[in-house]
Amino acid sequence: MDFFYDVYHSITGTESLADRGKGVAVEFMVHNWELELQKLFGDQYNETTTFVDLATLLWGPPESRFDKTVDLFGHATMIASTRDGKAGVSLCTAIAKTFPPAVSDATHFISWSWRYSVKKFIRTLQEYCRVHALNRRDVYVWICFVCNNQFDWLSAGGQDGVNAFGSMLTHIGRVVCVVDNYVAKDAVYFKRLWPVFEVFTACTKKVPIDLALMEDAKDQLIGATLIEAGDAIVVDVMSAQATDPSDEKRIKEMIADESGAATRTNDTVKELFVTMIAKLLLSNDWKALREAKGQKDAAEAAKRADEWREALAQGVKQELEAQEAKRKEEERLVAEAKRKEEERLAAEAKRKE
Repeated sequence: MDFFYDVYHSITGTESLADRGKGVAVEFMVHNWELELQKLFGDQYNETTTFVDLATLLWGPPESRFDKTVDLFGHATMIASTRDGKAGVSLCTAIAKTFPPAVSDATHFISWSWRYSVKKFIRTLQEYCRVHALNRRDVYVWICFVCNNQFDWLSAGGQDGVNAFGSMLTHIGRVVCVVDNYVAKDAVYFKRLWPVFEVFTACTKKVPIDLALMEDAKDQLIGATLIEAGDAIVVDVMSAQATDPSDEKRIKEMIADESGAATRTNDTVKELFVTMIAKLLLSNDWKALREAKGQKDAAEAAKRADEWREALAQGVKQELEAQEAKRKEEERLVAEAKRKEEERLAAEAKRKE
């Protein structure tokens, strides 16, 4: 039997999901989520705030996790049915209670990293909907940060992520890879084990996969060829890391169990991303972006030329003014010297009289 199927079957076992995983509407993430975080955290929530930072703001630092929490959407005080009467539910569950239309059966499983900027991540989901002509109100995304109960996942012992994530993405039936950078040396995505493993699982189970490039990656790719982009994508599953050492050990041990499995995993994931980027580069939307960038570059070049000419003219004017000031000062000094000489001669003549 195919290696990839064997590994997937070994981690999911016979578990089946009684109910389809719930997701949060992109429309809610774009508006309500952003507004609420801004209201709660002010300047602490900005362009550089990552989901790792947000976890600390919500649940405290790792060394004192949950000693003090911020009750975003009421998730920290809501009683969890699965936690023996203890408070603390997933953000998704809390949102469903407060904003029922914002939560429904997940339509898209998001493969990503907690190290991403929260704001850039949300803008990427928004752009994904635009490019694919999807109504943001109808796209319900399964995001582990939001949809998992972090009171369970971040507690001592945690959860069986390998099993749960593989089951969830196949059950939802579509994966969106939110990639921060296609250049491997600069990318978070390809250095993290979970995203690579999620893509590998989706490939083996033939789950449809879409690519959603974040802003920085798009800006870089606009000026690249497919060959350059392909060469820049490097996947090394055995070098990728996971936050939980036990998850990392388990996944890598499964892959290492079969000769050549790591290489096949790397090749499969890279081939997928090269194919998706090729499709993106040939799309009408991407051609429009290139044209827009060309027009923008031309406009900026013209602006810079105007600024240079203006600066040059200003510099010439300042130089002429400086020369004129110098000439006048020299004339003043000559006149002053002449006056003093005349005064000296007059005084000398007066003494002789």
